[in-house]
Amino acid sequence: GPLPGATNVKDIKAKGANAGTVILNFTCKGLRDRDVLSKSDPQILLYTSVKNRANYTLQGRTEKVKNNLNPIFGTGIDIPYIFERQTFCKVVVVDDDSDGLATDADNLGEAEFTLGQAVSKKTLEMELRHRRWGVKGTCIVSASHTTNTKELITLQFEGGHLDRKDTFGKSDPYFEIFRVTGGQEALVKRSEVVYNNLNPRWRQIEITSTQLCNGDDSASIRIKVWDYDTTAAPDLIGICTTTLGQMKKIKKEIVEFDLIHPKKQAKKKSYRNSGVLKVLQCVSVKTWSFLDYVSSGLQLNCMVAFDFTASNGHPNTPASLHHLNAQGVNQYTMAWTAIGQVVQDYDWDKEFPAYGFGGALPPNNQVSFEFALNANAQNPNCAGIQGVIQAYQTALQNVALSGPTNCAPIIRTATRYANACATTPMGGQGYLILLILTDGQFTDLQACVQAIQQAQQSPLSIIIVGVGNADFSNMEYLDGDRTNTAGRTRDIVQFVPFNKYAHSPTLLARELLAELPGQVEKYFTSRKIAPMGKKMH
Repeated sequence: GPLPGATNVKDIKAKGANAGTVILNFTCKGLRDRDVLSKSDPQILLYTSVKNRANYTLQGRTEKVKNNLNPIFGTGIDIPYIFERQTFCKVVVVDDDSDGLATDADNLGEAEFTLGQAVSKKTLEMELRHRRWGVKGTCIVSASHTTNTKELITLQFEGGHLDRKDTFGKSDPYFEIFRVTGGQEALVKRSEVVYNNLNPRWRQIEITSTQLCNGDDSASIRIKVWDYDTTAAPDLIGICTTTLGQMKKIKKEIVEFDLIHPKKQAKKKSYRNSGVLKVLQCVSVKTWSFLDYVSSGLQLNCMVAFDFTASNGHPNTPASLHHLNAQGVNQYTMAWTAIGQVVQDYDWDKEFPAYGFGGALPPNNQVSFEFALNANAQNPNCAGIQGVIQAYQTALQNVALSGPTNCAPIIRTATRYANACATTPMGGQGYLILLILTDGQFTDLQACVQAIQQAQQSPLSIIIVGVGNADFSNMEYLDGDRTNTAGRTRDIVQFVPFNKYAHSPTLLARELLAELPGQVEKYFTSRKIAPMGKKMH
């Protein structure tokens, strides 16, 4: 059975908000002329890698443009787009005199970029470089995508006259919704438990039509109502099968379904039902995708906060979580770098506000729960990923580790910052990611919960990384996927233990950032804010 109050099933949550297809188109200027009797016949080969800038494979090629040193290529190349996965791209411009194979002699120049850069900037101009001849010519990359509007469905159900399953009380009902494809069921949503009630009214749920029924109003949806039991497996109350199209009729007529228990139905000819399921609400709204927002200029800002509590161990001792190895790396810097590398492509100035919490500051050893790592309270911004790491390393030498692990102040600071960056200096849209890196549970948990509830109204997502081997069970409480979300209008917290993904920074970044696109979409959709230059549907 579910956790009482759970409205999501973590393992089956769709993470498709971040997916899409980007089409890249290319133009070149001032290419090197390799042909003696005519001009070069350029063609572009596009290579991609999701590992690093070495393991490139051919993604696609444009057509050949004959006798032209300033070609405009008509053939676009499609690339799968997944926000939390950094995709490296390499353009190789070749002089295609024959079969289009890129030998060294044919090479007119190369340039490297990331797909994130192309998406966020829309138009990217790069110098073409040849390892022997140096720089000659430029390549302009233009990114577009097929608009992928989604249908967001808000549903609310009520049970009526449900069967009594408990000996000494009424049933404790909850429901599960299954998408049915080719006769196979896939669990897509689970409600909270309503205790001791045969006529429960469950909270509203939100789900995309893609998750619910593959976007097909006539596809089967199965709803099962269960009686929750703390000490045993849940008991089935009844099942009904419907479609999204049927539930949408709520605007014109009462929509309710008999809940059928198959075994009871088989035993008794007079059996009618085990209660009814009433549709109280079925509202459909078309929404823009995350890719629409970032390609229209949405800036993602990132604030990072490092844990300076004494439980980390003194940085000079090898066992300390703050100890830097021979390469100048530890779990804190690895987690920050994994996220920073993805997010920086969507941040126009690549300036990151960086804080510490739980440290005792010189000269009076005053404990602070939100101090600037660069010791500049007026401007805590650090230049780039490396700038944050340098400020962190300097702070380790100057700030004494102390405690306790209070994080509500930094969440409140991030909320103020998010509200301030909702509109960028260029008049665009902004959204803030707060990355909290900590070695233990928050000691001010209730204050954090209150701060998070207030932050839900702001353009903010909070990512918490648990560093080391401590007990992080109360962090699960903050993650809205796993807990009672009463009072939560938007799930904005994601918690991940670093050790689970320590072997792969790429996997760590994917897990940490996978929920962010959906959170961004929900923030803007709930406020009816369209991507810049577009209108809400």
